[in-house]
Amino acid sequence: MTQPDVSSDPIPVDEPDAESADSASPQLAQFARLGKYAIQGTLGSGGMGSVYQAVDTEANRTVALKILPRERAENPALVKRFQQEAAAAKQLRHENIVSVFDAGQADGLLYIALEYIDGTDVAKLLKGRAALPLRRSLEIIKQVARALDHAFKQGIVHRDVKPSNMLIKRNGTVKLTDMGLARSVDETLDSGVTRVGTTVGTVDYMAPEQARDSKAADIRSDIYSLGCAWYHMLTGSPPFPKGSITNKLYAHISSPRPDPRDVNPDVPEQIVKIVRKMMARDAAKRYPTPADLLEALERVSFRGDAFSNRFLSVLSDVVQVAEAEPAVIVEEAPLLSRRRSATRRPTRRRRKRSSNWLPEFGRVLGIVLGGLLAVTALWWAVVAWIPGK
Repeated sequence: MTQPDVSSDPIPVDEPDAESADSASPQLAQFARLGKYAIQGTLGSGGMGSVYQAVDTEANRTVALKILPRERAENPALVKRFQQEAAAAKQLRHENIVSVFDAGQADGLLYIALEYIDGTDVAKLLKGRAALPLRRSLEIIKQVARALDHAFKQGIVHRDVKPSNMLIKRNGTVKLTDMGLARSVDETLDSGVTRVGTTVGTVDYMAPEQARDSKAADIRSDIYSLGCAWYHMLTGSPPFPKGSITNKLYAHISSPRPDPRDVNPDVPEQIVKIVRKMMARDAAKRYPTPADLLEALERVSFRGDAFSNRFLSVLSDVVQVAEAEPAVIVEEAPLLSRRRSATRRPTRRRRKRSSNWLPEFGRVLGIVLGGLLAVTALWWAVVAWIPGK
């Protein structure tokens, strides 16, 4: 099982998109600054534009600077909508959400300054491997669900939950990026009304109702996308990976939900049930809120699997990423401790017996001292009673 080298590999905040990259990169090639931001290098590119590592010279901090194509910045209605949603995203402060520091226009370009994450993303973890270990995938899903729960309470829907938007810091913390910005960037707003049939998101993870019209997307659409992303982590591919964009959209709308055990027999039934509910075609049959999903995730138990192939897979993964992601080691350590304890029980019983003499000695000493006090009191009473004393 191989692990990407995160020490020198920059993070792509979005999946690669050549057309977007071509529209933004040449513009920045002419200079090394955008407003107050000093450009240091390219991080990646995607449907929302290109991303650069930059330094905010006023706040003296490193940021991920996302630059939108110039044609987006020439649409006043789009600019206004983008700034409104960026302002809303700035209010999100959660350990599992990439912070938005700033958004605006400079030198004729629309930009957003995000928290810089030194690490990798789930899409890169999935490259070249059949699947992620069960426990690791569960922990990632839990953290993203917490991010969605916080955003949901603030009235924000993501609309583009996918592996490449799940960034992983070196300490193992998962951070969801592009919160609430997908629709404002990708919809046409010349008339102030979203045209019918506009779709925003990534087709491999898009909910049926969102494929029909992105305005119909709500938190349950994000839960659907998260379910598709989890299916990808469990099997190594999205639920409907074959065919054209149209074929994939149709599959999400009408095809039966695939069973991850057909690809990965090690996936337990309790996880299969959760994934299927997350990916239900009818939004009403999904978990209504991230809090409900988190409640189900917290009930997942791996007891009885400690010495199975699943455990060995996780242990192998932990050994390979020990330096990069120490948080995973903490998660898996109790299992290793339980395995070792099975071979050391006689020693522990002997230690228990040897340590019990202290309480017993204290009890005996208390009885002896109590007897001495009683005898002393009796003697003084007798002396006091004898006449002439």
